[in-house]
Amino acid sequence: MRKDTPPEYTGVSALAKKWACSTAKIYRMINSGDLPATRIRTMIRIPLAAIHEIENQTVCPKQESPASVASQAETHGTSITSANASLRAARIARRLN
Repeated sequence: MRKDTPPEYTGVSALAKKWACSTAKIYRMINSGDLPATRIRTMIRIPLAAIHEIENQTVCPKQESPASVASQAETHGTSITSANASLRAARIARRLN
């Protein structure tokens, strides 16, 4: 490999540092198929072309007004399921006893 040519791949930790996220997030993206990668023995390398393609995509949806977000929460209910609520209630009861 010639030293004067730029690399065509980068590693998981370098990409995580560039994107300011954890390496676990990068591994999850690779495992889900959102981020293509190549394995060379124990090393995982991500093509720079794929990174540039992801970075150039629009990642932020249109901002919604707080009123529409509140109305969506009212129609869909809370994010706490009844199972989670009962677990939380049991933990609180143990603390009080």
